[in-house]
Order: sequence, then structure tokens, then C-alpha cells
Amino acid sequence: MISKKNIIVSLLLFINSAKLYSEIDFVSYGWELFDRLSDSRITSLAQATIAYPIASAGISLVNPALSNVHNNKIGLTHQSRISGMVNSEFLGFKKSVRDSHWVSVALLYEGINSIPDTRNALLDWGNDGIFGTLDPGEGNGILDEGERLDANKIGYFSQNQFGLYGAFSRPYKRWELGLGIKLLFHTLDNHYALGTGVNIGAYRSFNKTNLGIVLHNIPSSGVLWDNGNIELTPGSLSIGLHHSLIMEKYGLEINPVCEANFVMTDRTIDSKLLFNTIPLELSGGLETIYKRKIFIRFGFYQSGSLAIGLGMFWKNIAVDYAFIIDNSVAGLDNNHLITIGLSSDWIKDKVFN
Repeated sequence: MISKKNIIVSLLLFINSAKLYSEIDFVSYGWELFDRLSDSRITSLAQATIAYPIASAGISLVNPALSNVHNNKIGLTHQSRISGMVNSEFLGFKKSVRDSHWVSVALLYEGINSIPDTRNALLDWGNDGIFGTLDPGEGNGILDEGERLDANKIGYFSQNQFGLYGAFSRPYKRWELGLGIKLLFHTLDNHYALGTGVNIGAYRSFNKTNLGIVLHNIPSSGVLWDNGNIELTPGSLSIGLHHSLIMEKYGLEINPVCEANFVMTDRTIDSKLLFNTIPLELSGGLETIYKRKIFIRFGFYQSGSLAIGLGMFWKNIAVDYAFIIDNSVAGLDNNHLITIGLSSDWIKDKVFN
């Protein structure tokens, strides 16, 4: 029989061996798959919906405390970016568990193919471009003026990320508290990595105003590569607000949302500094709903990118569309998203009948 003492000793040996034979780095990347991918409704509101309790497939990704919002639809989202070079898929649904509780589940994928590998293609012959003259730049491993690449030695590789996300929530006093668990499988050329992370969320409603708080990657999310290296991503804090304006006479509902994201490290060049110390990223959006059937959305990101969206809702099907307008100089990230939501009950009825 394996005793508790043997288990503890084995864990200590494993941790010490990891410290001895691997390199541990703190990085500000690695979990963009879970930060970037969502459904069209969330994306068109700039993903600033951590305080907006909507029955959307991707709502638990932005705040696990909102996983209790019931939705019997299975949402599938496709996104293509940078002229089709980057393709991603998002599948989200809710699963009923005991005592009428619900668990939100999301499957995520993002892949990039045909990435040029020029590491062995450099003709490192110096500024004059002639081998053996020993002029400045020859053999320094840098592409200097006058040097070129051998096209026959350029290779190509791909990068793929697969993610699994599960979230559940429980009431506590006047708050709803949620836990989200992230699992990541990352392949880069012939290398691979496994990762895990945790998000903690809270939600509370004050009449028609809602407050959402999310701790991302707490205490830190880690990725273990096949060579033993470990990449740890520090946590961040997000705070969001939502307020509902209902005009029953006209069948309108207006929902403004905003979010402030405080990051431990300055992850993007668009981040602002609060008190010249804390990196801060702001985002917001506005959703207008007509008779609970037609949805019009706008959103803005910290980078200056804008989002617009349109949704149509029926009993057994929902269709949402989003378009991201990249206002950067390169303008590479203009892209379209479309989400199809199908009722799980309707699918079962059609399949089994």
C-alpha cells in the first residue's frame, strides 16, 4: 500500500528534479488562446462582458462566475485572421450535473501553417556578399547588408494550440463565485508543451448594475515543454461593470459594458500605465436588443481596434456575426467571426427521431 509519506516524498523529489534539470522563466505570453478566442457575441463587445450575465457560449471564459447562466445551445465559432494564415475554432456548451448545477465546457483550437524557417538559410558572407574575404559581418549569424538567404534551404513549420476549459460557480452570500480550469496542449514544429492554469471569478448584481471581478492565471499558469523548460505567466486582475436600460414601450434593451484589466507585466505596446507603474488596458462595448430577437453590438479595444456585431435569436437557433476593424498601421487583424448556436434539445430530437 502506498502511504501518504511516500506520496509526499515522491512529490518533493519531482519538484526538486524539475528545478535541477529545467529552466523556469516568467513570461507574459502563452495563454492568448484563452484570452483571444470566444464566440461572436463576446468578441463584438470587446470581451468586456465579465459583469454581463448573458447566455452565451463564451461567457464563462471571461468570467467563470457567470457559468451558472443557463443556455441549452451548443455554440460553434469559426475565425480566420491575417488573410487566412491563422485559423481558429471555438466550441462551447453547458453540461448538467447533479443537483441541477451546470458546468460550462469550451474546446478551443488555433493553428498557423507554413511558417518560414530561415535559421539554416543564411549565406553569412559579410557585407560584400563574398565568401572567404573575412570582411565585417562574415560569420556573425546576422543578416547584414549585402547578405542573402538561400531559398533552397528555407523550411516551413506549423504551430497548433488545443485548449480545454471547464468552469462552474456557486453562490456565496450575495455573490456568485466561479472557478475556471484551463488545460493547454501546444505544438511548435517538432516540439510540444503541456500547460494548466486557473481563473477565479466573482459576480454580484446591484439592482440594474452588475459588478464582475476576475483573477486570471492565479497564482500563475504554467507550461512545461518537452525539453524540460517551464514558462510561468503571472496573474492579472480584471474589473468590469454592466448596466441595463430597459425601454418596455419600444421593446428595447440597452446594455453598456466596460472593463479595466490590470496586468502584472506590460504585455502589449498598447497598455497604459496607471500611476506610472501598473499596466492598464481598457475596453468596452454596447449591445442594443430589440424584442429579444435582434441584437446590434459595438465594442472598442485598448489597441484602438473596433468591433461591430449583429445577432438573430430564435427558439432553437441563434446566429451571431462580428467584424473586427484593426486600426493599427499594418491593419493585419481585420477579420470576421460567425457563431451558430443550436439547441441541444432540438439536436437530440432531430438525431434520435
